[in-house]
Amino acid sequence: MLKPRQAGRGGRGKGRGKGDNLYRPPGLREGGGGASDRVCHNFQRTGDCPRGSRCNFLHVRVQADATEKVDEEGIARHCEVVKAHSGAIVAMAMTEQGIYTASQDKTLKRWKPQKDANGRYQLTSDLEVPLEESCFSMYCAGGWIFCGLWNGTVKAFSQDGANTVLRGHTKRVTAVTQHQGVMITGSADRDVRLWQMDAGTKTFNCTHTLNESMPGAISALHVLGDNIWIGGMSGIAMCSLTTLKVTKLLPPVKPVSSFLEFQGHVVAAYSDGSLRVFDAEGGMKSEMQALAAGPILKIAGLDSGPRLLCAHSCGQVSTILLPNFEFKLQFQAFVDTSIESLYCPGQEGLFLLGSKTGNLHLWQRFTP
Repeated sequence: MLKPRQAGRGGRGKGRGKGDNLYRPPGLREGGGGASDRVCHNFQRTGDCPRGSRCNFLHVRVQADATEKVDEEGIARHCEVVKAHSGAIVAMAMTEQGIYTASQDKTLKRWKPQKDANGRYQLTSDLEVPLEESCFSMYCAGGWIFCGLWNGTVKAFSQDGANTVLRGHTKRVTAVTQHQGVMITGSADRDVRLWQMDAGTKTFNCTHTLNESMPGAISALHVLGDNIWIGGMSGIAMCSLTTLKVTKLLPPVKPVSSFLEFQGHVVAAYSDGSLRVFDAEGGMKSEMQALAAGPILKIAGLDSGPRLLCAHSCGQVSTILLPNFEFKLQFQAFVDTSIESLYCPGQEGLFLLGSKTGNLHLWQRFTP
C-alpha cells in the first residue's frame, strides 16, 4: 500500500478577475479555454506556421495520440480514471487515508490505491465531499485539509470533524502552504494572508495581511530559509519572515506558475514554459529557456532519478534530470486538454496527473 509523504502541494487556479491579465504573454488568457485556445493550430498540425514570428499564438507541436509508456525514461501509466471529476482537477495530495483530488466541479474526492492481479495500481473512489464553490488549491498538514475556493474562502476539514472556514480573501484562493504551524494563503486579490489556529475553538484567525509590493495576482507560495517566496502574474517577490516586508523582486516580470524546492534552492516555473533556479537569497543560478512543450502549469520533484517533472497546457509532460538541470524528453499524456495538476507522493517513482477535463492518471518511473 502507498504511504504518504508529510504534506501535499497547493494547486494552480484559473479564472477571471480584475487586473489578473497583466503581464500575461500572448495567447495565455486568464480563464480561457483548453490548450487549443493557446496554440497555433497550423503549427500544431504540421510543424509549420505561415505567419512565422508574426503569429500571436504559441508554436507547440502536439502528438495525435496519448502515450501509455515511455521506454527511454522507464515510465509507464498504471491507470486512468476517466471523468474522475466533471471539472478540472486543480490539486492533489496524499494522507494516511488515501489520495485526495480537488476540482472546479465543487467536490473533494478521496481515492484508494490498490494493486490488481497484474501488479498495477488502480484507484477506487472512496469518499466525495461537496464544496460550496469551485476549488482552486489544496494543502494537507497536521490532520487538516485546506481547500482554497473561488469566492475567497478556505474550507478546512479536520480528521476529528472540527471543520471550519477561513474568511478574508475577496477572490479565488490559488495557493495554500504552511510554515511552523502558520497557514499562508495567496489569492487573485493580490493579498497574502497568514493564519493561526486557536487551539481551543479550532478556528483560524488571520494575523497578518501582506499586500505591499505584491507581484500581481498570486499563483504560488513557498517558504525557504527566512523568506516567503511569492509567485504572481508579474514575477516573484521575496518577503522576510521576520519583518513581513517584501525585500526583493526577482526578474523576469512574467507570470509564475509553480515553485519547487530542491537541495536548498527554489525552482520557479513560468507560464511561458521557461524555468529558473534561485538560491535561498534569490540569486539566479541557472536558467532554461521556454520548453518545446509550451506553457508550464505545474512542476514537481520525482524521487526516481531524481527528475523534475513539468506539466504543460497541451497535455504533455517534460522530464528534466536533477541535479544537472538538463532536459531529457517530453511525452503526450493527454490529448485535447491541459494538465492542471501534478503530484509526486515521494516514493517508488509514482506521480499523478489531473487534467482540465477531469481525468486522473497514476504513473510510475521504474528504476532497474
